[in-house]
Parts: sequence; C-alpha cells; structure tokens
Amino acid sequence: MLGTDPVKKEKPVEVKRTVKKIAIIGPANSGKSVVFNKLSGSYSIVANYSQTTIEFVRKECKIADARYEIWDTPGLASFITSSQDESDTRDALLKTPPDIILFVGDATRMKRSLTLFAQVMELGIPTVFILNKTDAAQKRGTLINAIKLSARLRVPVVEAVATHGIGFDKMSTAIKTTDTEKSPVRYPEFIEESLAEIQNALLEDDTKKLSKTAAVLYLSGDKNILKWCLAKFGEDACHTADEAVLHFHRKSPAANVKQVIFNARSVWADNTAEASMATATLTAPRIAQTAAWASRHPIWGWPIVIAIMWTTFYGVGTLAARMAGFLDTWFFFPVTDFISSLIGVPLLNDFFVGDFGIITMGIMNALGTVVPILTVFFLIVNFLEDVGYLPNLSVMANRIFSYFGLTGKAVLSMSLGFGCNTMATMTSRMLETKKERIIASFLIALGVPCAVQLGVMLAILASAPFSAILFVVGTVVITQMVCGVLLNKMLKSDKASDFIMELPAFKLPNFKNIVKKTYFRVKWFLKEALPLFVLGAMLMFTLEKTGLLTTIEALASPVITGILSLPDKATEVFILVLSRRELGAVYFKNMFDAGEVDYYQVVVGLTVMTLFIPCASNTMAMLKELGLKVTAYINLSIIAIAISVGGALNILVRLF
Repeated sequence: MLGTDPVKKEKPVEVKRTVKKIAIIGPANSGKSVVFNKLSGSYSIVANYSQTTIEFVRKECKIADARYEIWDTPGLASFITSSQDESDTRDALLKTPPDIILFVGDATRMKRSLTLFAQVMELGIPTVFILNKTDAAQKRGTLINAIKLSARLRVPVVEAVATHGIGFDKMSTAIKTTDTEKSPVRYPEFIEESLAEIQNALLEDDTKKLSKTAAVLYLSGDKNILKWCLAKFGEDACHTADEAVLHFHRKSPAANVKQVIFNARSVWADNTAEASMATATLTAPRIAQTAAWASRHPIWGWPIVIAIMWTTFYGVGTLAARMAGFLDTWFFFPVTDFISSLIGVPLLNDFFVGDFGIITMGIMNALGTVVPILTVFFLIVNFLEDVGYLPNLSVMANRIFSYFGLTGKAVLSMSLGFGCNTMATMTSRMLETKKERIIASFLIALGVPCAVQLGVMLAILASAPFSAILFVVGTVVITQMVCGVLLNKMLKSDKASDFIMELPAFKLPNFKNIVKKTYFRVKWFLKEALPLFVLGAMLMFTLEKTGLLTTIEALASPVITGILSLPDKATEVFILVLSRRELGAVYFKNMFDAGEVDYYQVVVGLTVMTLFIPCASNTMAMLKELGLKVTAYINLSIIAIAISVGGALNILVRLF
C-alpha cells in the first residue's frame, strides 16, 4: 500500500551446528587405533607394539544418527607422566576437554587399564569403558564379568574384540546413554581436603570447578599444570591454591603425594579386578613363547636379526628389482617412446621425457623404481610389527644403546626411521629426557636411511660386490657408534632413564592388516613424494637449461670430484637430497644402472648420501621437537661428518 513502509525481510539466522568430540583414550597397545578405524571409517596405523600413534588424529564421522569428531590419541601409562608424548596428550585433554571419552581397556592387562581409568574418571567427562581383547584374555584363562565391572565402575562397559568388529553396535548405544559420574577412587581424607581446597580456589565459574585430575597434578607440583593454571585463572586464584598446597605440606610434611595417590589407585584397581574376574591357569602357546624369548636373547637374537636383514636385502634387491624391470619393459618405456614421438619441439620433448623430464625423472622414478621397492620393504616391516618383534628387539639392544646415552626404548624410534625419518623424529618425544631426544634425533638424521632410500641402496648393493655392502654398512654403523658415544659424553642430563618396556605376546600375523598397512603407507608416499619428484625434475631441468647446473658443479667440484672422487654429475644427486633423500637415491641408481660410477664411487657415494644432511621434512620435524638452535647444530655437524667420513673412506677403500 502507498505511504506505508515496505516490509523488511529478516535474514535467516544461521545456527552453527556443534559437533560433539569423542576422545579415544587408553593404555598403549590396547587397540585404540583399531576402534578409531572402525568408528571413523578412516585408517590410522595399527601395530603390535606401543607408541604406534604419536599425535592426535581427528576425523568427523556419523555414529548412531549423530555427527561426532573422534580423536585417536597416543597411549598413556599415567597422567603423572615422564615422557613428552604422554605429557602432550594429557595437557590437551585438560585444556580442550572432549565431550565424551571412549576408554579402551586391555582385558589381558586389567590392573594397568583400571589404574589409568581411575585417573580418566577424575576428568569429570562422560565415559564408556571398552573392554577390548576379551578373546585374548579368554585364551589365557581370564573371564571378566562385564555386568559386575560396570556396577563397580558406574559407567557402561562394552565387551569388544575390535580387530574382528565385535562390540561396535553396543558401543554406539553406550555413547548416546553415558553420563558424568564421580571417580570411583577415594583418597585419604587429608588428600581429599587439600584437593577440594585447590578446586574451590580455581573456579572457572560459579558452577564449574577445576577437574580433580588437574587438582591432583597441581598438588603434585606438575610444572605444566602450574603454568597453565596461572595463565587461565590468574595470580590471585593461584596464590589461594598455593596456600592450600603449603597448608597440606605443613600438616603432612612426610607425605609423598604421588605415592599415596598411586597406592590408593592401585588398591582400588586390584579390588575391582578381583571382584569382576575369574581366572584359570593357562599357558601361552610354546612356539610363541620360544620365538619371543629367542628374539630378545643376547646370543640367539642376533642370528634372527641377520636372517631378517638377509630377507629384506633379497626381497628388495631381487624381487623389487624384477618388478621394476617388468614395469619399465612393458609399460613405462613404451609410454615414453610414444609420448616422445608425439612431441616435435625439442625443448618440450626434453621437459617431458628428457634426462630431467617430469615423466622420465619424476613420474617414472616414483612409480616404476620406488613403488616396487617400497611395497616389498613395507610388507616385511609390517609383518615384523604385526607379530610383535620390535619390542623384543629393543630388549636385546638395550645394553648396546646404553653406551649412547639411550635405552632400548629408542629402538622403536630408530627402527621407525627405516620407514620415515620425519615420523621417527616425532616419536622421539616418547623418550624421557631431552638428552635422549637430542641423541636419538641426531642418530636418526645422521645414519638411518628412510624406506625408499634404503630400498634403492639395497637394489644397488645387490648388483655390487659383497665387499661394497661391508664398506657402506660398516662405515655408517661405526660412524653412528662413535657419534653416539661422544654425544653421551658431551650432553648432560639431570636424571637417568629407566628402561621399562611392555612386551606384547607374539601372535600370528594378520595378513589383511599387513596388506592394508602396506597399501596406506605406499599411498601416503605417493601423495607426499610424487609431487616432489616432479618438482625435483623441473628444478633440475631449469638448472640445466639456464646453465646454473654447470656453475653449481664447478663450485662443488673441490668437494665432489676432489675430496670424494665422485663424477661431476653426482652434484645433481646432492642437490636433490636436500629436498628429499629418496630423490637423490633414485637419481644415483640411474647413474649406477648407466655405468657412470665405478666400484669406489658406489661405496663413497652411498655412504655420504646416507650420512648427508636430513631432508627438508625431517629438518622441520626437528625444529618442532628440538628448536632452532639444536636443529642448526645437528645439520651443520652432519654435513661436516658426511664430508669428512666420505673423504677418509675414499682414501681407505682404494687401499684394498
């Protein structure tokens, strides 16, 4: 109507949909990643040893007609932690708590699971107890009454065999019905009073108190929690909480807070396990027991190591080489010849299928050379992971590693380095002291070749005289040992680390899981490295066509052709190594296949390439874990060591 204001249409208000967060928490090797994989439909690496998961993995998915964000978390032993990875997990749970917790308990290790569960309940978050590995417990003669256990824990208990998909229907129902319950553990009264005073001092608002978990850590003097509380609640509130702590110590000067709390949790866990379990005496299969014993024996363990090394050497050097040759003959060579015939412009022809072509040097090297090597290598490694070999290897190596200032626990990080140096450096956070983390990261960067580099090296050495293997492996191992001993003497630590390692029972390998892990690891490589192979080819093409490659070779000549006695073309190898070690390794293999390097140059080249500066991604991981200063020292030291050792080896090998 005229004379009236037009009706204003209001914009619809957008309601932001909040997705509840579910954290999967539990002891190491309890099956958390299997539960995560089944619920989320994605894949997180699963293996028969602890510390497989080293960082939070998040995935949004649908469970029982509702959307959730699920977190796969590293394994925990206790909230009073000693290692960096456990501390990071605990702090993340306290600072950004999830809405629901799925606690994955190990039915074969109930006391350990219940002791950790008591701490999880103190977070004050709705929790479901997933009683996993019930089949393995029954085989050992342990029967657990889930109804009795649920009554004592006051939370839903779901019996599960996650590897076979058993229990997930009930899990979905339990997630919807679970609610917040008080912690089932009651500490001595003088501890409870002090915890209440700390909680009352550190209020988030009028209704929400600090979690009991955080209060326990505050009373225990945990530095990370004290710093977090100061930033969150302010000086006045923390001063009041500190007064409560001082009052506690004045009233109970002889009390060891951590010990008293541990004892209370331990007694509760014992009583709960005893009330809900029935056991019969059964022994593990003798073959599994004998195999596990032999694999960690100080004498019999070494023949097993040698057998594994020979199998890997033969598999990668022979089987993978045949696969690569088949692909080249029947696919890649015909394809490149066909593409070359279509492109009449010389520059474009070189760009696609020349010596530094994105197809010949980039795609063909990644798919035709690396993928067969990586497939065979990961099949072997994943088999060893699945049967539970690696933790037993760490026991055998513990005595040797003590000379380097490390414990056998570092074997897991070092062995993971043969898959990916970056991942191995990140797992070093599970080591207890900064000294250990620095030494482990240094040794990984110095002389542990990643899967692709190692596979390419084995493929080269399989066609070289046996003495070449002795020179390369011997030089790298001796260099590692000398550097490890020197670092142990140079670096000081406030405390010595104890070696406590869970030894999972040997089990028959799950070949479906082995193949699946191999697929995902090869897929991860292609996703991350294939673009870099193409970029590396483009870089070398540009350097060659602009004449910069000739200039760089001239500048590097005193080191490359002088000290190391390598051909000028080897400069291109080390340019590629700076971005990704496997790029340089594959290019060096091409030189070897073309007969461009002799026996001495193969020995020196492979040794220096192994000891050379870590790739860019590993350097970034060291920056994150160790800081700029330490990373710079490590990289500069490694360059000097690689050139010095390579020069000395060049002289030595020519004497024989």
